[in-house]
Amino acid sequence: MRPHETLRGGKPLLLAGPARGQRGLSRVVVGMDFSLGSEFALARALRLPLGHGATFSVLHASPPLDGRDGPDGTLPADRCLRRAVASACRRLRGRVDVEVCEAARQGEAAEVVAALADELGAELVVVGRPHVTYPVRELAMDSLVRRLVRRAGTSVLVVVPHPARAYQRPLVAVNFSRESRRALELTLRLCPSSAVVDVLHVVDAREEEKALGENGARGERRLLLRQERESAARAALVRFLAPYREIGRTLQLRVRWGEPSEGILAESLDQGSDLLAVGMSSAEARTPMTERVLARAPCDVLVSRHLRTLVHPGEGGLEDLTGAPHA
Repeated sequence: MRPHETLRGGKPLLLAGPARGQRGLSRVVVGMDFSLGSEFALARALRLPLGHGATFSVLHASPPLDGRDGPDGTLPADRCLRRAVASACRRLRGRVDVEVCEAARQGEAAEVVAALADELGAELVVVGRPHVTYPVRELAMDSLVRRLVRRAGTSVLVVVPHPARAYQRPLVAVNFSRESRRALELTLRLCPSSAVVDVLHVVDAREEEKALGENGARGERRLLLRQERESAARAALVRFLAPYREIGRTLQLRVRWGEPSEGILAESLDQGSDLLAVGMSSAEARTPMTERVLARAPCDVLVSRHLRTLVHPGEGGLEDLTGAPHA
């Protein structure tokens, strides 16, 4: 939807006007284990917009031995890390204001990455995920991605395919919460101003439909329920996106029906999304919906999460980001 287009005869979602300047990231941490997935993560991180005076940290977390006493021909991790940092410096040679740092630490990878991110006050952690070619429903219990998303107090970008260009078709799943708003705003920062951003809300009324069926309701009543919920969701999306009317970005409204994670994944396939963004409460350590999306998404996944200090006492966590709007 272009900025001057309307939603079913309503007011324009975005008013025509000059685009505002993009605010780059100031502190980025890239996790490296020298696998192909981590190489993709480094390549993607180097394509992200970095602000003036940004810090770009490349981290390798290793067990105590790390192959140093291994068979002949095994390269020490610090040498591999130095090569990765040198590659990042070459790519960023035109950005003399950006500081590239290397960090080699010992310990469990997820704990080390999360601790460094907290120490530096990082805005984003970038890691790779092996490409899954067979049907899979959940992340493995020992998956680095699973443990990092649960442990980290900051946003995590999980990179899957090799990045060929900047993000052009991101999809943001929202449930009108503060967390999903932050996910949208972080996505707008990561993507160029020319990118079309799809904003999706999945209406999950399975329990209501089940109750109607048990009460013997006619098919017309179920259809009316869907129409009412979809209309309410579209109206809520317009209100949710009202603060972004003047930013000059192209936002497309999307509404689907059904189970949240299935709806998010199906929409990303239909739209050919290259980035899928969801928000996660800092008070919630286990998010089944987010982990299902991470396990099965064919594109990069951004899990937007902010420091726990931003959560006020008494605020509960959100397990998924596509449920009914909060009061």
